[in-house]
Amino acid sequence: MTTSRRVHPETAVPDGETPETTCPYCERPFRRERFQVLHVVEAHPDRAAAREREAYERVRDEESDDLFIYHLKVLFALGALYAAFVISSIVAFSIAG
Repeated sequence: MTTSRRVHPETAVPDGETPETTCPYCERPFRRERFQVLHVVEAHPDRAAAREREAYERVRDEESDDLFIYHLKVLFALGALYAAFVISSIVAFSIAG
């Protein structure tokens, strides 16, 4: 792999590993099919077929859902951390006081 090209860890295929798919227009390898679907429409919008655009919309919706769930998990974790801090502070001050 050349060093002049930017390497994206999520899409870069390590040496010795077979790519799951490649771009039909520029032959770029991808570790996952969803990365290839996103790449085709974003990097080759004028050449993407209607079925590729439909797949792109589906994958974008899936990623949006995944991101929403991730945000919910982070929000829950922060809330739990805050609650634990408040409870431990109440216990600590009641013991000391």
